[in-house]
Order: sequence, then structure tokens, then C-alpha cells
Amino acid sequence: MRKYLDEEIEKAIELRKSQGYSFAHLQRVTGIPATTIRNWCVDEYIGTRWDTLLRSNERKRQELRVSEIATLDTIKNIEVENAKILAAIIYGCEGSKYPATNKLELTNSDPNLLKVFIKLLRKSFILDEAKLRVHLQIHDIHDFKSVKSFWSDLLDIPKKQFIKPTITKVRGGKHRRIYHGTCSIRYHDYRLQLKVIGIYEALLKKLGEVA
Repeated sequence: MRKYLDEEIEKAIELRKSQGYSFAHLQRVTGIPATTIRNWCVDEYIGTRWDTLLRSNERKRQELRVSEIATLDTIKNIEVENAKILAAIIYGCEGSKYPATNKLELTNSDPNLLKVFIKLLRKSFILDEAKLRVHLQIHDIHDFKSVKSFWSDLLDIPKKQFIKPTITKVRGGKHRRIYHGTCSIRYHDYRLQLKVIGIYEALLKKLGEVA
């Protein structure tokens, strides 16, 4: 029977504890028989079988999330025309549409999405920054000043251009305290809205022809 190094034993136990790997998965990762690793872990509390299953499922989901991101390695820089297309795709999916509104308006709770959108918009068009406004919707358990500062810094839009927020009362259930609310970026110029929507509609038509 092979004698294993202390480092190998410690590594297997640590993977079991930190990642919740099954013994079969540990065997594939380490090359050490599952029954051997099971004996090493007999005195280690790893949680219930349900805990192990949850960790295993989350690990598999994470593996799927990163499985195709290598395709992004080809992106080195985003030219103006590509920035217009990307901004139009985001707006076409999430933005307000004419004639329901007469301004460009994108509302979301994902900080990364809004940050990328405003950066693409600034790269694509010459904006009159004075026409930008931000509206926030938060719960009454959140500190408006800190949330306002968060979005102002993230979007590089002065606080003076934030309009009166919508503050809703919390009603039952669990609510996240570390939460930045829902943010609406508004650019008060219907002409830009129509330009962006026009790009989006033309893109869908073109893709429909070549796909």
C-alpha cells in the first residue's frame, strides 16, 4: 500500500472541507482512492449530505459560467462603431421605448450593467452631460446618501443631477441591507433615444438576414 505524504493528506482534507468535493471527485482531482480519502476525513465535520450536495451543485454552476469566457480573449479594444452596437443591444433589451417616453432611459439594479452602458454611450456619442439625470428607487431601510454616493461615483455623474428618489416601505420577508437599489439613467434628448433604438432595430434585421 502506498504511503502518502502529509502534504497530500492535508490537501485532500482541505479540498473536502473548503470545496465540499465528493470522495469520487477528490479521487479524480488527486489520483488518490476515494476510500483512502474517506478514511482521512472520518473525524472531519463537513456538514450534512445536503450541504455537500449544495456545494457540489454551486461548483458545477461556476464551472459552466467560466467554461466559455475564453472567447472574450479576442477582444482587445472596443472601437466607436462597436461601442454603438453594444450600447444599442443593452438599450434595446432593457431601455424605455419611444413613444412611451421621450427620453433615453435605462433602469436596472445591476451596477455593472449600468456602468458599462454609460461608458459605451459616452464613447459612442458626444453627450451633453448636463442632460443626464439619475433616479433611484430604494427601501426605507437603506441610507439614501450612501446609495447616492455609490451611484454617483460609479457612473461619474454629479450628485446634483440626481432627482428626488422613490423610497418604498419594506413589507415582510427578508431584505438585503447591502443593496444599492434600482437605478435609472436618463438622458433628456429624444433624438439620441431614437438613434440608439434605430441601431438596435437595424441590427436585428441584419442578423435575421445573415443568421
